[in-house]
Amino acid sequence: MTKGRLIALIVAVVVVLGAGAGVAWWQLRPKPPPTQPAAAAPVAVSVPEAPRQLTIGVLLTLSAAPGEGAEWKNAAEGSKVAAQRLSMGGIDVKLVAADDKGTTDGAGQAVRQLAKQHVSGIVVASSGAHLKGAGAAAKKAHLPLLFPYEPDTALLGDNAWATGPSTATIGKAMAASLQAAKLKRPLVIDAGGGVPEGVRAEGSLDFASGGDTATLVKHVQGLIGGKNPNDAVIVSGPANTQATVVRALQGGGIGVPVYVTPQATSPSFGTALAEAGGSLSTSLTTIGPDWGDSAALRSDPAGQSMSAFLSAVRLMAADDQQKSLMGDQTFAEVAAAADAPSHDAVVAIVRAAAAARSADPAKVSAAMSGLKLDHDSGLAGPTLDFGTDSALDPGAVGVLRSSDQDLGVRPQSDAGTPRLIWFAAPTGK
Repeated sequence: MTKGRLIALIVAVVVVLGAGAGVAWWQLRPKPPPTQPAAAAPVAVSVPEAPRQLTIGVLLTLSAAPGEGAEWKNAAEGSKVAAQRLSMGGIDVKLVAADDKGTTDGAGQAVRQLAKQHVSGIVVASSGAHLKGAGAAAKKAHLPLLFPYEPDTALLGDNAWATGPSTATIGKAMAASLQAAKLKRPLVIDAGGGVPEGVRAEGSLDFASGGDTATLVKHVQGLIGGKNPNDAVIVSGPANTQATVVRALQGGGIGVPVYVTPQATSPSFGTALAEAGGSLSTSLTTIGPDWGDSAALRSDPAGQSMSAFLSAVRLMAADDQQKSLMGDQTFAEVAAAADAPSHDAVVAIVRAAAAARSADPAKVSAAMSGLKLDHDSGLAGPTLDFGTDSALDPGAVGVLRSSDQDLGVRPQSDAGTPRLIWFAAPTGK
């Protein structure tokens, strides 16, 4: 499909949205009042001051040990959506992907590989302790790094910014949510993530990948039914391990609210839960920005921006010439996972290049510091302020609920894998 034909199709695009929500662990398939979607902002993203050609790196983890970022590899396809929208706006953005293999040495090697291809900046679409290798290599190459998925700002290094919620912000929001729900005795199941910062746990159970779920469930049942019962469960750890635990809790009839840490918002969590025979219709709670598909139901600029992003996703999925980041699949096969955080990281690098009037990574990095971006800048998600190493406004981070209800905003993959969506809970809930 040619660019002209793709742009012409925009006029014909009609985004049909449903609504989905869930409010408690024990409620199934909640049905909130219908909500009309916002009118989409322009699909093309125009940045007149930017260089007409830019190369941007995307660091991925294709496979790794639990907790080292492989759960985000498909979410990172949002970067492809950003490149296409910018191309429609007149900027030729070439994305170059590199696999860090989930190791410290691999992360450093991936950055050096991308530096040799003259990238202006790198979207680090992974998470985990191994990323310190990326920071060290980027410092030597004077390359700016953006981290949409890693919450630990201590791993970032110089010339690096987190564009997702920080560990401290996540913990504070979770503690506030528990307090608002009058949940005073949460039990943490530490599946590799530890007790969330700022959360006062009333007991903790360890669980490792491949562990005995039957024994775990018996312990949980005893603690929530004991003399001083726990009134909530927090599952903390890598996405796939969390899915194993949640599946076990579902089978054990655990009747208290279940919180999961933000790794569960990755596409891998829902897929792993479904493959384990778990239910996606049981509502879960986590913490994060309202940058999922349901944000398009809002009638404000945030809703308009998300609608534009999703329109671009649908248009790209309809074009069989559009490929995935690694080039081994059509974009249609990964369209269900492409997310706003990776999209916005690419937009931010292009905006910094525009401010620098240069594609030189050192100049882009210097221009990034202090940059402020919003929906008018082409972001699909919340405002970003690069005045600190944690660019996301903490005020944009809140309580999210899960649902399996199809909003009809994206094409389904050929495999027909069900999707878990996350939406902002009502204030104070």
